[in-house]
Amino acid sequence: MGAARGVLQAALLLAAAFLLVSPAAAAAVNSTSATLDNIQPLSTLNMAAARVAMDAGSAIRASPELLGTNVSITQPRAIQAYEISESHLFSSLAGGRQGEDSAWVTVNFTTPAPTDGHWIALFSPADFDFMSSGSGDTSFLLINQRYDYAFGLFSGGKDNPKLVAVSNKISFANPKAPVFPRLSQGKGWNEMAVTWTSGYNVDEAYPFVEWRMNGKENARARRSPADTLTFTRNHLCGKPANAEGYRDPGFIHTAFLKNLWPNREYSYQMGHELLDGTIVWGKSSTFRASPSPGQASLQRIVVFGDMGLGQSDGSNELAGFQPGAQVTTERLIKDLPNYDAVFHIGDLSYANGFLAQWDQFTAQISPVASRVPYMVASGNHERTSRDTGGFYGGDDSHGECGTRRSN
Repeated sequence: MGAARGVLQAALLLAAAFLLVSPAAAAAVNSTSATLDNIQPLSTLNMAAARVAMDAGSAIRASPELLGTNVSITQPRAIQAYEISESHLFSSLAGGRQGEDSAWVTVNFTTPAPTDGHWIALFSPADFDFMSSGSGDTSFLLINQRYDYAFGLFSGGKDNPKLVAVSNKISFANPKAPVFPRLSQGKGWNEMAVTWTSGYNVDEAYPFVEWRMNGKENARARRSPADTLTFTRNHLCGKPANAEGYRDPGFIHTAFLKNLWPNREYSYQMGHELLDGTIVWGKSSTFRASPSPGQASLQRIVVFGDMGLGQSDGSNELAGFQPGAQVTTERLIKDLPNYDAVFHIGDLSYANGFLAQWDQFTAQISPVASRVPYMVASGNHERTSRDTGGFYGGDDSHGECGTRRSN
């Protein structure tokens, strides 16, 4: 059983995408959490003691099995024409049309002896070895994180977890689809950088951004190629980031849109051209270019830090700032017409070494970051680690050492 337990522990914590639903479980704290200041709920799971004890009377099932069926794929042609629709830009947090980046799923579960120690976890990838009625259902908002998923039903709370049932597998129609666009100001005043995440390496698809000026008759579409970066656990400096908290980050692409006209609105769309010439498109969006230097203009910015991540489906809740993160993000979305840039000056996601949380964070801010430059700086929870030159010392990044923030 020791080997099986080790495989289960690796599968769970490498996935690092647990969704806690039991109020008692969400409130429980064990000795592990003390090292992470109770900020990262995943750290409170005592997976070293986890065991598999499948119960024939317990069951769990997720539906639908295929998510994100609004796939945008086109055959090769000279120029791709597209329309900009704002109705789907805020789907991650405000409902509405769901594309390839997020989707709601319903999880039905049953167990013969329900307790307040039961909770539900989300595994990704899905393959791993390893109160009254006793049944019910709940809904989760899943984002596209490049692999398939399966839910697990646990008993025993977080200190003594026991896996009693595993659901069917579910997946997005295209797990590799380009998702979560975010803008940043380029090196020049007339440049805009577009960054996004996908499962496509450059040896299987060429990443680019197609863009054009709005409001100008016969404006031609342009394409800008994108750089591609990724990292492995060897680029991280400590635990849990390079151990139980590690998750494949996918590929991070950045394209620079240059020679923009001042104050003009532009449309853009991420794409990947496969080796056979087929193009897989991401969502389209718009932004307004910066004014020219010396131009008399009013620039409105929002500045804040220490926001963190809030799960809009209510899962993975522990630290008290999560409702605040939700409220802040929702207010930023509502006030989009009233500011020109965001400066998030450190302590971004509070992933604290559990890298799957960074995908959740980019999904959370994408409705904002896809429309205005979202400029970030490293705080102690992104950068600080032992022997890395931080002024205060300590290990507040929990092994990330700025690597994930920089990609």
